[in-house]
Amino acid sequence: METTAITNQEVVSNMLKLGHYLTMTRVNFNGLRLYIESEPEFRYYSGLTGALDKSKFKGDPDEKRLKGWRENFIDNFGQKNANDYLDFTGEFGTLLHMALVTIKNKGKISWSEEAELATEYFVQAYRKKRLEPDLRIINSMVYDYSKHVASLMQFVYDMVQEIFAIETPAKCEELKIATPIDMFCLCRQTPKGTFAKTTINIKTSSQISKHQLEQVAFEMAMWNMTYLDEPAKFTAILRTKDWREDKVPTYEYKYMSADEAGQLFKSVYPRVLLCLNSDATYYPNPTNKSFAGETKPGEQPNIITRTLQQEWELTKQEPEEL
Repeated sequence: METTAITNQEVVSNMLKLGHYLTMTRVNFNGLRLYIESEPEFRYYSGLTGALDKSKFKGDPDEKRLKGWRENFIDNFGQKNANDYLDFTGEFGTLLHMALVTIKNKGKISWSEEAELATEYFVQAYRKKRLEPDLRIINSMVYDYSKHVASLMQFVYDMVQEIFAIETPAKCEELKIATPIDMFCLCRQTPKGTFAKTTINIKTSSQISKHQLEQVAFEMAMWNMTYLDEPAKFTAILRTKDWREDKVPTYEYKYMSADEAGQLFKSVYPRVLLCLNSDATYYPNPTNKSFAGETKPGEQPNIITRTLQQEWELTKQEPEEL
């Protein structure tokens, strides 16, 4: 079987296995995070967060803050450690989605089972990076993660009546972007509010930024484009956060109505459209180049260029029988 530039394939679909929602495959392709639909025909989409990153203005305050943080981290710990750290923090999101499924299906969390699951998950994350698992650090990560789960569980108890979908793809055909929606549920926006269908992005960051609000505005618009028969009326960011052990778990919840999110979406959309249509800032027709065969001194090397679809088809080939 020939090697391919596509790595880290992951099926993305409603983790609750309910309803008629999209199924996509998330892949890494030469540093790009892309989403692929292969049926009824091959189509690919850029990730929403990547698309929004490409459309930021130079000198953006939030981007300068993040760049300064990254550069400081790299100066102190090195590029590889910085990349590893970001990958490990990304594992929190996946684990939280799994915990949300448990909360939905079982109505409770067994902390011993959750700790065992999280420990094994973080150990495997280390091994994927070819690193020796550090159990002291992993134990600390498991405890921090458990606090986020408690925060998430408190939100569900306070505000949610029904969860319909978890980590479910939505897309925008015109922009060719896609993203998984962390949670689509029937919830209220205030403690005494009425219940309404809402798309929610679950964050573990230290604060909620303006760019994150742009992201959730896009998410609601994309959800409503994709699922016309069950539109969201609100969109929101749920920030699970650290809380004092002697207090009830807390969280931060910031929401927008359909009108508010629609206005924000309309203001950002032209900027994203312009950037995604520019070869200077986006990769509209991703390809991979590689050397092939054998070359002797003085001969011209054979270089093969394959499209994303051709690379995708390589992943589907069965290994040859010995």
